[in-house]
Amino acid sequence: MAVVALMSVSMMAQHEIGGIVGGLNGVSYKYWMSDNLAIQADLAVGLTAAPTGCYYKGTDIWGGTAQLNHFDFMLNPNLAYHFDLPANFKVYVGGGCGIGLMGGFNGGGVLGKFIANGMVGAAYHFSGAPIVMALDFRPGYGLGFEDASYPHYSMFDWKLGFAVRYVL
Repeated sequence: MAVVALMSVSMMAQHEIGGIVGGLNGVSYKYWMSDNLAIQADLAVGLTAAPTGCYYKGTDIWGGTAQLNHFDFMLNPNLAYHFDLPANFKVYVGGGCGIGLMGGFNGGGVLGKFIANGMVGAAYHFSGAPIVMALDFRPGYGLGFEDASYPHYSMFDWKLGFAVRYVL
C-alpha cells in the first residue's frame, strides 16, 4: 500500500529547473509536493550589502558611513504555499533558510554564513509551453561566522530574484 501511495505521489510530482538572477545568481530548482505546496532551492552566488546598523564583531557600526559589501555562495531552500490567480498566475508565501560561504569584511578571509528568511513572490506559467517565470523577495536575518563558536556579524539580509525555469 505504501509503495502505491509513493508511486502516485512521484507520478504527480512536477519538477522545474532553470536559472535565477538578481540578489542570487545561479541555478533554481522547484519540486511540487502538491498542487499548492512546493520546495524551491537555489544554489547561487550573490552580493550582500551590509547596511549601517549591522553588528561587526559585537560592535554596532550604525552611523551612516559604513557600507560593507561582500560576495556569498549559498544554498537557499524554501517551502512555499501557492495561491492560484486567473490567467496562469500564482502568488506564493513561505520561508526557509540558507547556508553558505562569503568573503569577509575589509579583505578578511572566507566566512560561513547562515540566514533564516521569509519569501513572497509571483509566478507566471505559460500556456502550451513548459516555461515558468517568477519574481520573489526574501527578507531575512543573517549571521556570519569566523568559526563555529564566534559570530562575526549579524544583520538584516534580503534578496530579490527573477527566475526562469523549465517544467520537466
